[in-house]
Amino acid sequence: FPQITPPPSLSDPLKELFKQQEVVRMKLRLQHSIEREKLIVSNEQEVLRVHYRAARTLANQTLPFSACTVLLDAEVYNVPLDAQTDDSKTSVRDRFNARQFMSWLQDVDDKFDKLKTCLLMRQQHEAAALNAVQRLEWQLKLQELDPATYKSISIYEIQEFYVPLVDVNDDFELTPI
Repeated sequence: FPQITPPPSLSDPLKELFKQQEVVRMKLRLQHSIEREKLIVSNEQEVLRVHYRAARTLANQTLPFSACTVLLDAEVYNVPLDAQTDDSKTSVRDRFNARQFMSWLQDVDDKFDKLKTCLLMRQQHEAAALNAVQRLEWQLKLQELDPATYKSISIYEIQEFYVPLVDVNDDFELTPI
């Protein structure tokens, strides 16, 4: 992310405050970007799991054991259940079809759309909260430097180019393919 330089019309103390606040804004921008990338990667992993589950179901394979399952079964007091003994149940493969697969994918899409919405709302709240805090700092700095002129200035009177709002990029695809 490019760092924003302070407006040249500012006095030195305000330029310094701008630079300090810009460092915090940069950290928030980076954190938000990382969170969006993690959400995209999580979505991709979940879609891959669905494809793996479908392939395993089509091949009529049972769920493979994980290392934790093997260790759990090795416990002395744990009696392992044999999943293959119940032949009365019909195979999952018998009722698996393209519609079922599409349903699984739709479930993943719905889940990650909700997660994306929550993520974006939280990031917008974080950006707004940081902006309010930084406007307050700016107001206090102005009052400290020139109490007579800025005695009754409101944080809403401070121009946005002095205290920019961190832009939350809500225009990202969960599956950028």
